[in-house]
Amino acid sequence: MNHDRVSQSRPLLKTKGFSNLHLEIFEYILIGKTNREINRMLGYTQRSHAVVDHSRKVMYKLLAMEDLHRADFTERVAYPRKFQFWWMKLLVKHKDALVFKAIAAKFYE
Repeated sequence: MNHDRVSQSRPLLKTKGFSNLHLEIFEYILIGKTNREINRMLGYTQRSHAVVDHSRKVMYKLLAMEDLHRADFTERVAYPRKFQFWWMKLLVKHKDALVFKAIAAKFYE
């Protein structure tokens, strides 16, 4: 794998676990920023799936904290902006616990 080419197109997240970056991205989604805007702000390519992947991680954690099954909420996970008020309510309710679990994001240089 050519690391030079990859590192020029996006920041390489060194953190394997749930990080504060995941929460930050999900909050950007809930305030109405588009994936393209978020990608540009964070240095990812326009076609990067990082925003989707990272925000899903937060949504799945919120569902688990509410003891809700993923299969029953696939539409809400697929369209978080459509259900942004519902997600915001869950995020506000569980934010302290999520922040406590989140680790600082680290990137490869």
